[in-house]
Amino acid sequence: MSNVIFPYRVTIVVPEAMIPDANQLALVLGEAPGDVNTFGEVWARDSDGTRYAITCTHGGPGFPTDAQSQLTAPDHAPDADLEAATRAQEALVIGTPDAPATPAPDRITAMLGPNDRPDPLPDHMALMGLVFDV
Repeated sequence: MSNVIFPYRVTIVVPEAMIPDANQLALVLGEAPGDVNTFGEVWARDSDGTRYAITCTHGGPGFPTDAQSQLTAPDHAPDADLEAATRAQEALVIGTPDAPATPAPDRITAMLGPNDRPDPLPDHMALMGLVFDV
C-alpha cells in the first residue's frame, strides 16, 4: 500500500565540502528554520575515500519537481542564502533504485525510492556504492 502524503523515501548524499550549500538548499525546500542543520556529521564513504553526510527522509509527491524548480526564500527563512542553495541544486542528481545515481565529490546525490518500508537507508547506500565510515 502506498503512502499518499509521503510516497517517497529519499536518501540524500552530500560530499563533505558541499555541506554548507546543501544545508541552504534543505532550508529553502524544507518546512522549518531547523532544516538548515539537515546535513552535519560525515559518516559514509565511497570506494575512492570521499566522505559524505547523509539523510534519509520522507518525500512528498512534489519532491522530484520541487527539488529542481526555481528557488525562492521561504517564509520560515526569508534570509536564506539563495546563491548557496542554487549551487547545491545545480549539483543535485536524482536517481531511483532501478537507475541509481553515483555519488561524487562534486555532486549531491538523491535516491528516490518508494515509501514502502521503515528503513531503506542500508539498501540505498549499497545501490550508490557507499559504506559506513566508522
